Amino acid sequence: MNRTTAPSRAAVLILTWIGATIGHDGGDYLVQRDSDAQVKQARTRAGRTALAVHCLTYGATQAAAKAVLYRAAGVRVPLRAQLAGGLAEILLHAVIDDGRLLRAYARVVGKLPFHDLAAAGVNGRMLLDQAAHRSVQIPVGTLITTAMACSSRT
Repeated sequence: MNRTTAPSRAAVLILTWIGATIGHDGGDYLVQRDSDAQVKQARTRAGRTALAVHCLTYGATQAAAKAVLYRAAGVRVPLRAQLAGGLAEILLHAVIDDGRLLRAYARVVGKLPFHDLAAAGVNGRMLLDQAAHRSVQIPVGTLITTAMACSSRT
């Protein structure tokens, strides 16, 4: 893509969506500290700090994933747009991870028993395994494939 030409809407949408998905798994499972995961829903200073630290590292992980994909595709996305979208995702992530709104939703739609079934945690090894597949293995393979497929083009 010519760097003086605006990127296509489809390219920005697809790259941002993929980068956000990769960054989500990486930020939520590979980067998040266990100590933050254990206390981020506590209504204490330590809980609020853990939630803030997690959301900031989560946002940074997403930004890095998106930047790698934008760079790999040769697509320039204005910094203001990246910051606005990233801030929205960080804030929404904080609201969701706080837990109160999600629990209220489950109560209203009749899914509280299902919500509470998962509230005690799930198999961490399985989550790390899936996160590694989606956040390391698949992206590395995709980037290598993209680099090789485009190396003959000038």
